[in-house]
Amino acid sequence: MIFEGFSTENKKLVQTITTASDTFTKDILESHSERLLSRGGHFTAEQLIPVYFAALVGAPAEEDAKADFHNMLYSLREDLIKCPKLLFYSEYEFKPPTPDELSVFDGISIVDGDIETLPEELAAVVNVPGDEVRTKLARETLPLFLKGMSGREALSAAQTLIVWMNRCLGSEAFRRDHTEIPVLMYYGNITPAETAFLHFMSRIGIDVLYICSNLSGLVALKQNNLEGRMQIFELPCSVPVTPYPDKPVRTKLATVAYNASKELNNILYNNDTIFRDFQFSDMQSLTLKTTYEEIDVLWHQPARYRTGFASNGSKVTVPNIFAKISGVKDGNLNAYWDSLKWKLSPDTRIIAKSPSYRKYGESNLDIYKPYYVGEQIMTDKLKNSPLNKYGYLSDSLQTLIFNKMQEAVDTGLLKIDRSELLPLVLYVGTNLEREILKLLQKYDFTKDIPKLIIIDVIEDTFSKIECIQLVLFNLLGFDILVCTPTGYRNIETFVSDAAFEPHTMNEFEYNVHIPKFKIPDSIPEPSGKGLFGKLFKKGRK
Repeated sequence: MIFEGFSTENKKLVQTITTASDTFTKDILESHSERLLSRGGHFTAEQLIPVYFAALVGAPAEEDAKADFHNMLYSLREDLIKCPKLLFYSEYEFKPPTPDELSVFDGISIVDGDIETLPEELAAVVNVPGDEVRTKLARETLPLFLKGMSGREALSAAQTLIVWMNRCLGSEAFRRDHTEIPVLMYYGNITPAETAFLHFMSRIGIDVLYICSNLSGLVALKQNNLEGRMQIFELPCSVPVTPYPDKPVRTKLATVAYNASKELNNILYNNDTIFRDFQFSDMQSLTLKTTYEEIDVLWHQPARYRTGFASNGSKVTVPNIFAKISGVKDGNLNAYWDSLKWKLSPDTRIIAKSPSYRKYGESNLDIYKPYYVGEQIMTDKLKNSPLNKYGYLSDSLQTLIFNKMQEAVDTGLLKIDRSELLPLVLYVGTNLEREILKLLQKYDFTKDIPKLIIIDVIEDTFSKIECIQLVLFNLLGFDILVCTPTGYRNIETFVSDAAFEPHTMNEFEYNVHIPKFKIPDSIPEPSGKGLFGKLFKKGRK
């Protein structure tokens, strides 16, 4: 007999048939006859048994998909309960065989290392009441799962498989009606023994469906996928296993216009030229190596127009500026201050380090010891600790800040002893000023970049904390300009030369009075009429 859609070379009575991630909830409800007839076969007493064997592992990434996924799981089990097919449902784990269940094996004795007669002895114990076909299949399949085992190990494995099978197929419900293909549905984390049982049941003509939201066991599941029989559908996120949904949750019904808008978004925003607001939740900074003149060209350019900008999935690469300007060109302070004034924007934080500059006080760094091991920050523990003052911010922004703290440690851009570095980075990272947090919260990684300008006219070098701040802000994507009219060392004390670009002018100025600057309401238009001005103006369009 030739069945269209089945392997004509495979003569086995049980064959797996494939499904799809968006249809398996309907496919598994198909009756035995429907599966045969829809594929060109015939429904007879000796018919082929086509089964589905699928695993759905992981959870959706998008928030609006989580409720739909929850309701899909709820509806799937409800539909299986209501349909004519018999459902064997197990959640979390199969309980080990009890002494009463093992009593049927009392007559079987085995010498360790000798399993030649074991399958034959066990065959007499294997019995699916009222179903000669599956009884025969179980007896033929059992030796496959005992290969390579010692005698006692094989006996224990066989007992477990047979007892678990009896719990399903020995039920009174199955005795009454076994004409339809039953469904074994297992939900939760899974052990190797349970994986073997799912494969065993599939081979004796049972539909098997495994569901787990945790991806930790995915590798083992794939490694133990005998002959690739199990279809594994993998979702992007891993979340702890919770009780199976026992009721639906409220969801929003997408209108035709909403779906059309979402489809249009996919068309428009899956390229490197057009982006929707806050499309990206993660970023990687890329410090640009520029000439002094290029700073003005690039300074007010949105990130997406800069060389090196790139996007990949939910992450974007932001090219930013980290430069130190030593001295004053031709000693012209008026032009110097005008240049700085022009660089101000609504997203700029300006710090004047004059003799009256307030320095950071000492802090007890011992409180940070529980939150790092070696050079690794325990991000999850820190996020859930009293030290996290950012609970009102979005999860993605909190994660970004903590990840950049780790990056500040890993990059080697800070010339600070490793024993001090971790607690200092934790101190700085968990005590960001509210104005900085506001800039980060409104920071759309494809658009205007937040700025930090430091004007330093005093003789003191920058402290370790100030240097960590600068490196952290650089990693968070800020444009940073350290303006030092005196030409004195400051940032170099604790920040590696590889972190920033130095530019030295032809004159140094001392006893400089810093004027008061006002943050503008909008980004100023470029004043240059030459080549750089034209280029910059083009970049703003």
